[in-house]
Amino acid sequence: MTPQPSIEDHLHSFITDTKEVKIDFNSLALSVFGNQIERNTPYRNYCQSLSVPSSDIKRWQDIPTVTTEVFKLHDLPIISFPSDEIRHTFTTSGTTQDIKGQHHLPSLDLYQQSIVATWDQLQLPHLKSCQPIFLTPTPQQAPQSSLAHMMGVLADTAEKAPIWAVNHTNGQIDYDAIAKATQSQEPIALLGTALAFLHLFEQLKQLDHPLKLPTGSWAMETGGYKGTHRQLEKAELYTMFQDQLGLESDLIINEYSMTELSSQFYTTGLDKPHVGPPWTRIRVVDPLTETDALPGEPGHLVIYDLANLHSVMAIRTQDLAISNGDNSFTLLGRDPSALPRGCSRATDDALRS
Repeated sequence: MTPQPSIEDHLHSFITDTKEVKIDFNSLALSVFGNQIERNTPYRNYCQSLSVPSSDIKRWQDIPTVTTEVFKLHDLPIISFPSDEIRHTFTTSGTTQDIKGQHHLPSLDLYQQSIVATWDQLQLPHLKSCQPIFLTPTPQQAPQSSLAHMMGVLADTAEKAPIWAVNHTNGQIDYDAIAKATQSQEPIALLGTALAFLHLFEQLKQLDHPLKLPTGSWAMETGGYKGTHRQLEKAELYTMFQDQLGLESDLIINEYSMTELSSQFYTTGLDKPHVGPPWTRIRVVDPLTETDALPGEPGHLVIYDLANLHSVMAIRTQDLAISNGDNSFTLLGRDPSALPRGCSRATDDALRS
């Protein structure tokens, strides 16, 4: 007898070929939720503390969400598989005083498939015809960084050997390596954090020597300025891309994700919504009523990521956004008043009950 496909098998098929595989998102989301209720003890405890029985949940929108703070409970790992099968752990960034979140995985298969398939699904530019230059550490230099790992996965899709232009020891950017790459007149793809680009632009300004990237070049920036005292509006940063690299805003991609997720959302240029792949959904909820915010009104961004099979698929972020559909949103920024301490303690107690 042929064994029945597992939930993970369905997810692999859905992610790698969503056009051919006809899977109802709601049904698969409920299957993932059921799997997590069964295997993830802290999450099951939390769901049982709620007023609505898990058996009554029939829509993905009603699946109980957890905040990213629960990933900081190191003695209570949020995993949907046996703890002795942990093979990879990504940790959140932050200052040395922060308690860092941990996202444990038994395998990187779904995570890596999601990265590559999302670029195909959203028709983002491929690295095959470019010289990729990364303004991040390599995955080997930062094995617990989900961002460094994502960059490594993207680097593997390129035909040319990637250039890693950040000195891991002192954080300095290798200007000479970037300048040399521009001389070939082949398109360049520059990928890095917003903070790394800011350092590059300041370095170019000090040298009084802007770089003109070859025709066909583009950039991807991600992250903010967490853990620093730097604050910069996106429009101001993109003006620097134009002044220092000759890149128009529509040649700049912004990536939105976090260590606690396995999928990413992207937007290009200014004033456009972020869009996720078909195996994600979003809601924007009123922080007071916990119901969907009115159309056009801001609220807390909630992300449902089926690729998060091995942890929790329903994550409430600390970001404010406006909904633009099932898997698209306009990001407004971080909520300065997110996660009151009382809420944090209540959730902690429920997870441990």
